[in-house]
Amino acid sequence: MEIIPVIYILDGQCTALYKGDYGQKKTYRGSPLEWAEKFINDGAEKIYLADLNARKNGGFEQKELFAELLKKISVPVLVEASFPDLASIGEVLEMGAEQIVLRSPGIEFAGKAIETFGAQKIVVQIFSKRDELIENREKKNADDFTDVVDYAEKLIPMGVKYVIYKDRRSEGILTHPNYDEIDRLFLTCGKDLKIYSSGGISEIPHLKLLEKTGAHGALIGKAFYERTIGVGEAMEAVE
Repeated sequence: MEIIPVIYILDGQCTALYKGDYGQKKTYRGSPLEWAEKFINDGAEKIYLADLNARKNGGFEQKELFAELLKKISVPVLVEASFPDLASIGEVLEMGAEQIVLRSPGIEFAGKAIETFGAQKIVVQIFSKRDELIENREKKNADDFTDVVDYAEKLIPMGVKYVIYKDRRSEGILTHPNYDEIDRLFLTCGKDLKIYSSGGISEIPHLKLLEKTGAHGALIGKAFYERTIGVGEAMEAVE
C-alpha cells in the first residue's frame, strides 16, 4: 500500500483544517519545501500538494509558489487545486506535476481530462460527507443526494483509474478514517479503480485496517506534522 505525505498550503503556509473548517485551522512551522524535503528524507516516494486557497476561493492563487515547489521537489508530485478547464490542467502538468487531482469533477469533464492527458495523469478526489458526495457538479438541485459509490461507478466508463476517498468529517481529527466507505468502494469498484484513503489516519492500526479493506494507498498530512506516526514507520508497516 502506498503512503503519500500531504502538504496542505494556505496563504503559503503548511496548514491543517479540522473537518474542512477554515475557522478551525492549525498552521505549522517550516515552509512547504522544508516539509517536503523532510518527508523525502524519511523515505517518501511521492508528495501531494493541496492548495487550500483554491479549495476556498476557486482559482489557483498560489500558482507561483506551486511552480517553485515543483521545480525543487525531487520526487513525483500530485497537485490538488482548482482546475476549471483542460488548459489549466495542462499548464500545471507542464510545470512538472506528475498527476493532477480533480476534486469531485463532473463526469463528463473527468472523461475529457482522461482523453486529453491519459489515465495515468488524472486522479479524482471523491470529496464526501460519509456516503454523500459533496460538490457534485452534476447535481440539479442543492438538496440532491449523490452516493459516493454511484459516483465512482460513473467514473469507470470515462477511463478513470485512480480515486481518493476523502471524508470531510474525518479531515484533521486524528481519530480514524472512514473504513466503511473504503470497503464499499473496493467491493463495488476495486477491480477497476485504485482507491486511496484520505482523512483521519493517525496510527499504524488504521493503516493495517485500510489495507484489509482493499485501499491501494493512504494520504497522510496532520499525523505526520503532529508526529503521531512517521513516514518511514508507516511505509514499513504496509510493505
